[in-house]
Amino acid sequence: MAYLRALAFALTLTGAFIFLVPLQALARRRGWPIQHVVQTRFCRLVCAVIGVKVDARSALPSKAPRFVVANHVSWTDIVALASVYPLVFLAKSEVASWPVLGLLARLQGTVFVKRGARQDIARVNDALADVLRSGGDLVVFPEGTSSDGAAVLPFRSAHFAPLEAMAARGEAPTLAPVAISYSNGARRIDVGWYGDMTFLPHLWSLMKRGRTQCHIMFGEAIETSDKDRKTLAAETHACVQKLLASHGRNLASPQSSCFETVAAQPPQHEDCL
Repeated sequence: MAYLRALAFALTLTGAFIFLVPLQALARRRGWPIQHVVQTRFCRLVCAVIGVKVDARSALPSKAPRFVVANHVSWTDIVALASVYPLVFLAKSEVASWPVLGLLARLQGTVFVKRGARQDIARVNDALADVLRSGGDLVVFPEGTSSDGAAVLPFRSAHFAPLEAMAARGEAPTLAPVAISYSNGARRIDVGWYGDMTFLPHLWSLMKRGRTQCHIMFGEAIETSDKDRKTLAAETHACVQKLLASHGRNLASPQSSCFETVAAQPPQHEDCL
């Protein structure tokens, strides 16, 4: 089965480069609604090919635009979320040139940021605000790194700066907390890409695993008016933790995975942010 998945994955990417990339580029340039269909359908196909079944619980708040904040387990978070809703993501600039992930990021209109470049912060915040003002739904992973998903790492308040700035202008996008977890149906499993892992062996291990469920828990909207970014970060972190803990009570600890883990601290890899 893993070899069939690998073949299907190669064919999917080849077809995307030939057909979807030109279509999506044109659709985004012209503002055609089909761009959203292309994104969600392509991501659903990728999930099916790599063996990830998306289990979406509840839904995003109905009021748009939505500033979606989620914990970050793996690159598959992006594909899983985008298979449910047409979303725009924030990622570090290096992702644009990565194999596979770069293609996915560009197809989704990702906003790229240069890590450590303080002079780039204003441009990025303006770009994020523009996405929201145009009616788009934006996703950020404020942990700034991925982990094994056992706990929610601290949220960086800088990711909430666009909300703070827009609130000062009387603009109020919806802040939507989301928790992400992976299991084999009964036990939490580790699908993270971190440490010194290289991507292709990690992808092959994921395909060999077979049954992987990505659980996406949508929380209720958080009020943003009259709150600074540190307050928003703290409240959202608490909400995501609560969502993850509530789901975790129905799952046992992770079984031995195909990846090595570090016992003392949740393993991390700065893959997307």
